[in-house]
Amino acid sequence: MPSQSSSQSEDRKQPCCGRPAQLDEAERRNRILDAASSVLITHGYHATSMDSIASCSGMSKKTLYQFFDSKQVLFETLILERLFAPINYTPVPTDSMEKQLLGLMTSIAACMFCDERLSLLRSVITETSRNPAVRQLVADLFQLSGRVLPIQNWMTIQSEAGRLDIPDITEASDLLFGMTLGGPTLGRLTHCKPSRSKEKLEEFMAYGIRVFLEGHRPVSPPLNGH
Repeated sequence: MPSQSSSQSEDRKQPCCGRPAQLDEAERRNRILDAASSVLITHGYHATSMDSIASCSGMSKKTLYQFFDSKQVLFETLILERLFAPINYTPVPTDSMEKQLLGLMTSIAACMFCDERLSLLRSVITETSRNPAVRQLVADLFQLSGRVLPIQNWMTIQSEAGRLDIPDITEASDLLFGMTLGGPTLGRLTHCKPSRSKEKLEEFMAYGIRVFLEGHRPVSPPLNGH
């Protein structure tokens, strides 16, 4: 007979599984996505079936098909809504550029470093590295999402106002991400480094932001042509 602690541990591993109480349509849809996320993370895309998702969600397969036409449609919805979900943050224009960027990056970090998103990202990386069809599907979904990180919008505003010199917004946003969240994200995904505390992460991001801003400030023209 399993101990109480092992039983509780098992419950934590599969929080979405089991027959649900009466739920409204939005709750049922969300529970199906929870179950799909859990099964995908545990077993991978090809080993995941609508039967296993139905079992985990505690619903019939017929109910699943009422919400999603196929496993692929369910997978697409899961990736778009849970992995490529928009990050909403509006900086205060009167704050310094450093403070605005730190608020943006902190908001992105809080969204990215949730357990489900990290686990989904690991699973998707695994699937795309070994299956060209899934790789193409994820690439198509990324384009379809039309999601522009708030960093890019912010950089466009600063560049057009002449406060920063940024010839290529996409390249610059990738550079900023690498200087602030690239290392911490890789550490979280691979468990190769202990996670930084909130304070240490903010210090690290603030350092990268200062270096980034210094490298993109407009060069003032020389006085009197000298």
